Amino acid sequence: MISIIRIIFIVSLLLLSGCIKNEFSIEFNLPADVTANYKISYYASDKRGGMVIETVAPVVNGKFLLKGKTVNPSLIFLSGSGKQSVAFYIERGETLKISGESADPYSWDIKGNELDEQWAQWRKGNAKELALQDPEKTNSLIAKYVTHNSSSPISALMLLTSFSRRDNESLFRRLWLKLSGEARDPKWTSLAGRADQPDNYVKTPGRLRSMAVRSFHHGVDTLRTDSAKASVLFFWYSGFPERREYMDSIKSLAKEYPDSAKRLIADICLEADSIAWRSPLRSDSLKNVVRGWAPAGLADSRLMTLLVPRAPYYIVFDSNGKQSYRGSDTKEAFSEFRSLMKK
Repeated sequence: MISIIRIIFIVSLLLLSGCIKNEFSIEFNLPADVTANYKISYYASDKRGGMVIETVAPVVNGKFLLKGKTVNPSLIFLSGSGKQSVAFYIERGETLKISGESADPYSWDIKGNELDEQWAQWRKGNAKELALQDPEKTNSLIAKYVTHNSSSPISALMLLTSFSRRDNESLFRRLWLKLSGEARDPKWTSLAGRADQPDNYVKTPGRLRSMAVRSFHHGVDTLRTDSAKASVLFFWYSGFPERREYMDSIKSLAKEYPDSAKRLIADICLEADSIAWRSPLRSDSLKNVVRGWAPAGLADSRLMTLLVPRAPYYIVFDSNGKQSYRGSDTKEAFSEFRSLMKK
């Protein structure tokens, strides 16, 4: 008798699961004066793999019903005619209902699941600030939310989809390490599929003690941070528009600190072609600066340890080889360098 009951129960579950179609819906119910095309992208997947789907939601007189396909949960990225971009979480069988008083995605209410409802309320409460498209301001708003909601999956998703890691990598790292409970579930990282964070762990940038690089003047130079009060490495590719401004700034810094025995200043080209590296060097007229070359580029194992993400990019090190600044802002990089030189 018990076996029969179990069989009936299992069959019932199978029948019920079969009723859930491998699709989702997004229903727009906006004011009648809203007519706009919203770009939609998401990763549709099942256990065998998946693909990125890009489509458009042509909202006319405030109305449209979008149908999408997926088996696994997905993140939906929606962008309007401006720079507004929002993300939604959705599972197969769900319908997200979008309503609001305007065409601005930051001001919308979302119904369909608890996560999206709470996420939408946060956006709505900060709509004016988010509309400024100021990375520093947006990062600050996210930091405040994460600090007070460290176990919420929304905190993880905000960091993965809306936080500008490029503008404040150190803050991103601190916030990520604050996550706890459900927010630490690897599924959120997997869902976002970010190339700069392929797993659920945020790596700590490595220290630099010494590193041999091919150099323009000597063939090979060894960069040592332990013999310098401060060190700054500048990574670059040829041809980027602001190269002259960056090199002029490095030239000025080298003149400001002429004693190369007390500091280390180096620029490292990441081009695979030696001609692309050497061609612009003579016109730079940099002195007391190591003109380095890493032909493997960002794939160089040493640069991977240092977590060099892109170029142009600065890393400033203290006398112990610890990274004290990472980023593309010359003013901030040199300010940190000067601060270390004063110690």
